[in-house]
Amino acid sequence: MSVRLETKRLVIRSFEPRDAEPWLEMVSDPDFGRFVPPPPPTTAETFQRMIERRHAMERERGYAIWAVDLKQGGVFVGQCGFYPAEGTGRPEVELAYHFDKASWNTGYATEAVRAVLARGLGPVGLDRVIALIVPEHIASCRVAEKAGMRFGGCITAYDIEGLKQYVAERDWWSA
Repeated sequence: MSVRLETKRLVIRSFEPRDAEPWLEMVSDPDFGRFVPPPPPTTAETFQRMIERRHAMERERGYAIWAVDLKQGGVFVGQCGFYPAEGTGRPEVELAYHFDKASWNTGYATEAVRAVLARGLGPVGLDRVIALIVPEHIASCRVAEKAGMRFGGCITAYDIEGLKQYVAERDWWSA
């Protein structure tokens, strides 16, 4: 299974081996780790295992976290998609989005999140998606809000207290 979504400016697609260098560069940036739990060591082996897990998730569930490229030029700018929210203690599907620093404040994250939510709450058949955000990460909260998600209170997940939970449900969400 291979996913490909297109927006006005972006292509959202399954990860490929060619994404190793820009992905490793993005997750190695010190600013990347400011608002997310510590990632595993960033190596070529970590990247390869990540791709294998995400491809298996696409086949089994119809979703994963996907690569995001600029439509013009095909440059990798980030990742956006879904994964099982293991840190909440409930069977939830979590939305995640991470973009390289050069792409911040461009609207790419909101554009990608809208497309991914439309896929997840549409053809994939998810009923509900959550996004868990550290309250200090105001830009990420704004992305969730602009993408049509609603604030659902604060929760403890992944051993982090006070995470803001944003929700999108099939019954009411629209881009």
